[in-house]
Amino acid sequence: MLAWIATGWMIGLLAGSRSALPFAPLMPALAVLCAVALIRHRAVLEARLWPVVLAALSFLCGLAANPETRPRCPSFARIDAGARVESVRYRVDDVAVRLRLGGGPEIHLRTPIAEAPPPGGQVRVVAEVRPRTSLHNPSPRSSSVHKSPAGCWARLEQPLELLQLSPIRRRTHELRSRLRRHMLRHLEPATAGVVRALVLGDGGALGYERRRTIASVGLAHLFAVSGLHIALVSGTLVGLLRWLLAGLATTVDARRWAAGLGAPLTLLHALMAGESPSAWRAAVTAAVTWTVVAAGRRPHAVAVTSAAVLALSMQDLAMALRPAFLLSIVATAAILSAPRRGGRLRWWRGAATISARTLVATAPLVWWWFGAVPLIGWLTNIVVLPFGSWVVIPLAHLFAASVWTPALAEPLAEALEIAVGVLLHACEGLADLAIGGGLPPLDPTQGFIVSIGSVALLAARDHRSRALIVLVSALLWGSAEAALIAREQPRGRLRVTFVDVGQGDAALLDFPDGRVGLIDTGRGDRHPAVRELGGLLSARRRRRLDLVILTHGHPDHYGGLQALLDRMPVGEIWVNGQLLSEEQDGAIQALLNRALAQGTVLRFPSELCGTTADFGGARVETLWPCPRYEPGRSLNDNSLTVRVRFGDRSFLFTGDLEAEAERELLAAGALGPIDVLKVAHHGSRTSSSPALLRTVQPRLAVISSGAGNRYGHPSPEVLERLRDLEAKLWRTDLRGGLIVSTDGRGLSAGR
Repeated sequence: MLAWIATGWMIGLLAGSRSALPFAPLMPALAVLCAVALIRHRAVLEARLWPVVLAALSFLCGLAANPETRPRCPSFARIDAGARVESVRYRVDDVAVRLRLGGGPEIHLRTPIAEAPPPGGQVRVVAEVRPRTSLHNPSPRSSSVHKSPAGCWARLEQPLELLQLSPIRRRTHELRSRLRRHMLRHLEPATAGVVRALVLGDGGALGYERRRTIASVGLAHLFAVSGLHIALVSGTLVGLLRWLLAGLATTVDARRWAAGLGAPLTLLHALMAGESPSAWRAAVTAAVTWTVVAAGRRPHAVAVTSAAVLALSMQDLAMALRPAFLLSIVATAAILSAPRRGGRLRWWRGAATISARTLVATAPLVWWWFGAVPLIGWLTNIVVLPFGSWVVIPLAHLFAASVWTPALAEPLAEALEIAVGVLLHACEGLADLAIGGGLPPLDPTQGFIVSIGSVALLAARDHRSRALIVLVSALLWGSAEAALIAREQPRGRLRVTFVDVGQGDAALLDFPDGRVGLIDTGRGDRHPAVRELGGLLSARRRRRLDLVILTHGHPDHYGGLQALLDRMPVGEIWVNGQLLSEEQDGAIQALLNRALAQGTVLRFPSELCGTTADFGGARVETLWPCPRYEPGRSLNDNSLTVRVRFGDRSFLFTGDLEAEAERELLAAGALGPIDVLKVAHHGSRTSSSPALLRTVQPRLAVISSGAGNRYGHPSPEVLERLRDLEAKLWRTDLRGGLIVSTDGRGLSAGR
């Protein structure tokens, strides 16, 4: 019964988080009324229908529940206030901290490891804050309604000051800090990162590249404090307690007393291990199990797991919607629902069955969220997981315990170096064999097909049925993929997607002949714009960029080139020829040299001006700077300015061109009326002069700027000028990305 209630609640919770229902607050009242009516007339229901009814009522309650929303962050304000530490995530060199102001927004910041506050503590925060925003672009998975995340990014003006902390959290924080220093002192950096992840839950200490390698072979759960770790540690603790009690006292029920002591110790272990969602789910499940055993009852795995899910999700709705929590639930459900066969299976057969069921059950979610399915995970969880579980994890915890027995630290450290080295080498070697990475993102139709296929595979009882399910699912997925490609790569039309990259520029051009171009790339260096642009290219099923135009040498226009070169070949790059003169590290030069080494052709205004490049009828013209850039001008005023024509329709891209260069461009007589204008310099008041706007008379003006940016873009003056021209206006900071499409005659714009 609890399983039905938990299932209905979680499905309703997920559905409610994805849609804003105006009548959602009435759902609990409706559920209560329905329950009362059913109780009064329960005779009309058969006993086997009651679980379905309870699931439906739980669904209504979950539908109404949504994570608490917080006020939006003020733009670039200074705060000096008290806050509660919600979470702390340790990385290689620093710590990501999430604070919650009383009655205010969430605060996200970075701080040195030595200054990290303990979770649950009250701190004083003095910082400059700016809005925390997300980027929204059209894609097969886009929503028509986008909400910017509540909260702020903060830059600390002084270290966090701890004001209040409960005794148990203070002791836990001190012990975690002591253990972390112990690990860093005795272990090599790579080994220390692994041990920190296994014992303290510091997953970020592994490093970005190593985490990617581990995820590609399906062993992410081994290197995180998850159900596997909790089960091992909790089971070992209870077993030791039972053995000790049985030896010390013959008058007590050692089994029940050990279970009773094991419940709080398991919760304490989750507290020590970083309080991750999956760790808490596993710890609460284990604690409930030991509590039932201590009460002299036999625990039912499904009921216990369902009770834990209900308790945690109701206590913290936001945690219940995190991928780690949902994946742990799905994996557990797959294991618990495995068919029970008579007789004893060989261990390897049982391990293979569990590994396969877990992989199949989690595949739709992993594919949807991360764009990859580590198929080799089926093998690695049979071959590598036992070594990690029975050798590396126990050694890591024994080493942690050596903080109280220094004489054992060095021999355990040497053993750990060998064991961790073997484990990491196995992961790196298997990563070369991994398939299923870099899959195209699922659209909703494909997600539905994959999900139904996954459920059907789990329910199938023979190999013939499984083969048929795989074949049918693959055919349906392939048909949906063909339809998606036809939709996302139109022929005979020019489609321009103004990509939301925050405070920067990027416009994706799908040419009529199927080739694709990009004007500016947004920011790089792991900025969200990199993932957004890469995700959009993947959603469009693009494997090559035929043309990249870099308007000028500012990082918000060229920074994403590095990631693009890592991802796909680039045919041509157009640049204005002016290097970033104040730059000392030569970032642009290095990027262009790398592009040349990969076979990319570089083209400059000296050969572009006065010519027209044809892409299936779409003509790309370089208007400025001609015949070459002027060293005396600013980087903005040397922005490579291009016009794209297709039939009767035209687009003008002006980079960060400012008023002085606009006057010279107008004097050259190169401009006339156009249909779509990419407004220069993110709508700065130093650009988009009245003379320019009167000359080009745009029907649609697109401003690419970041929400709540510190520059005040777009300027009210520019907005007023555009309104005076009665031009339609689209702002990426308010509405996200935009698709403008034309067949050479008509013009359509939308998401």
